[in-house]
Amino acid sequence: MKPQMGVLCAATYTGVMREALHRLKFKKRKKLIEPLGMLLVKYLSSLPNFNMREIDLIVPIPLHRRRWRQRGFNQSQLLAGALSKYFGVPVKEILQRIRDTKPQFDLPRKERLINLAGAFKVQDPLSILRKRILLVDDIYTTGATIAEGLRVLKAAGAQKIEVLTLARAIED
Repeated sequence: MKPQMGVLCAATYTGVMREALHRLKFKKRKKLIEPLGMLLVKYLSSLPNFNMREIDLIVPIPLHRRRWRQRGFNQSQLLAGALSKYFGVPVKEILQRIRDTKPQFDLPRKERLINLAGAFKVQDPLSILRKRILLVDDIYTTGATIAEGLRVLKAAGAQKIEVLTLARAIED
């Protein structure tokens, strides 16, 4: 997919991609990370106006510890790890989810924005001061999660933030 609204999205959240992400997240098929990670690598490598050498850190969107315990992993962190392995850019889990929010997919757009407000904090602001960051998430729907992550990273002093998601939900 072409970048839209400053968010780089490798695919649409339909068909095979929707099924793959559903299996990864809810059926714990972590073996899907390798091909999904390679899809992200190929996508980023194909973009003429994006250069991974201009990124200092890869930062995944975090899960709350309760959801992490339920699932056993953070899919955004695993995708970030796949990018790091290929490009050699370190992953820094600098964002922390400090509020246990409701799942976003159950909420209307307006409530999603309210649901995420104040949900994240930066654990070590000095470690991202003047850094160029690639913020990674699995699915972009309304942008509420990304917007909150961007807000706290900017407030902590990040120099530049690029956003990458594996898939983008298409509104009807």
